[in-house]
Amino acid sequence: MIGWYYILSARLVEIQGETATIQYTSSEADWYYDTLCHSHETHIVDIGEADESVARWWTAILAKREGWKAIVRQTPAGEFLAPWAASRTCETSLAIKRRRRGSPNSVYTPLSSDRAFAALTEFARLHGLGSQVPISLASALTFPTHKYCGPTVTLPFPKEADGKQAAGDMGIGPSPKWSSLMEDLPYYMTLSCNPDVMIATLCGSFWEPEVPCNLVSPWLHPILDEVVDGASSIIAHDQEIIALVGAIRRPNVSALWIGDGTSGLVPKVLQKVRRGRPPLDSLAFPWTGCPQSFMDIAGSGPYTCEDPNYISRADVWRLLHLPSTEDDDLGYRNRPFTPWAPCGTSLVKDCALRVASHLKCPRHEYQYSHWTWLLEDGAAIEDCGFSKSSLPTMTETFRNPPADIKELRKFKEKELDQRASLEASLDIFLWFIINGEGRPPENIYQDDWLAPIWSDDESGEELDEEVDNRDSPELVGQSDDRLETWLSTIVCQDPNQPSMSFA
Repeated sequence: MIGWYYILSARLVEIQGETATIQYTSSEADWYYDTLCHSHETHIVDIGEADESVARWWTAILAKREGWKAIVRQTPAGEFLAPWAASRTCETSLAIKRRRRGSPNSVYTPLSSDRAFAALTEFARLHGLGSQVPISLASALTFPTHKYCGPTVTLPFPKEADGKQAAGDMGIGPSPKWSSLMEDLPYYMTLSCNPDVMIATLCGSFWEPEVPCNLVSPWLHPILDEVVDGASSIIAHDQEIIALVGAIRRPNVSALWIGDGTSGLVPKVLQKVRRGRPPLDSLAFPWTGCPQSFMDIAGSGPYTCEDPNYISRADVWRLLHLPSTEDDDLGYRNRPFTPWAPCGTSLVKDCALRVASHLKCPRHEYQYSHWTWLLEDGAAIEDCGFSKSSLPTMTETFRNPPADIKELRKFKEKELDQRASLEASLDIFLWFIINGEGRPPENIYQDDWLAPIWSDDESGEELDEEVDNRDSPELVGQSDDRLETWLSTIVCQDPNQPSMSFA
């Protein structure tokens, strides 16, 4: 993993050009010849027949604190380092063992990303660790997200395993997939540099299209409270289970889940999922092919239900988010704050015109086009990403349980906490109400779960003296009471006097 930290950083420096540099520091790991290593307090890493430049690279990436620095830009405010710049904070002593004589201390030129990748794959072949090359890359890609979310990456100590054969004696060459890793590395770097997309994609593995907002707690309860016990203190075995479940549910990003479990990011993901308010990012779905919200899918069939007088609220929400054709400032520009779909249906007659006008249309959907790089010289480059073709999404194959399950595992039942359902419901209906025109007449808006929305709104109006109470949501839908109040203020007139009447 720390080898990949360097490779990713070096590749970014090379892309940036002259404004960026990578350099070794004075901090180095110890090194020994094959016959001079007798320390029992130091973890020894055998690098085989590596030359001086490769040996110096190993002493840099295994050094305490910072053995190398990847400076993307130098400004008066300080140095901007690559997102994968790592500092080893533990006091454990690591050293390299090499079979070729010569001092690596005399080498000052850092390896390029290609040469560092060759050194890493050479080491993998030497020790028969080929499968760990892509796994360690997946783990390294989660490193900026670790920095963003706060937890420190904790890695196991290397096991003592001498390389018995030189790479040339093993009779195997580099895997073709290894070469493709370097060719596609800029795309992986783009994804890795966006922690919002990364964490939203991982959290999206717990979202299910068929689960409405009022059933979030029962849906999350088995995996969060029965399989694992607490999101902040889960053990390594539980992290492995969660990573496996995530990889099965989202095969497109199964590598990220492996990296997530290896690097120890699982507890942070569970913490963000537990409350029913996981982070969302509109780019995560088109970049990865993994939907994370009911707004990412268009649905199927006609917009109305079997009874043409009704339409699902999920479809109402989707239609409200379509760009408005009128300049009426009533558009729902932002997406909902929660991925869970609103429950139930709405009467068509109660829907806004911007919804009713689409009921006869085929399904509408958003399609991702590209993003734009804005360069310092004012130029703009459109980038379609890794592939212009749409990525495959979830398949029924992965959503069906495996056929070879021998027996069901019994768990101690725990009390169901409805907090996630409550907060998801509040969030999704609050999105509708904030963008709408007061409290709708449907009974669901009188539900106790939604009471905080109205109490907060009304308390805010009392504190604001400039608010016109005629627009208060409390009065919307109470036209009969308002009419009676108005009529009671009319002064009765003498029937003999001329008067005007209104129909």
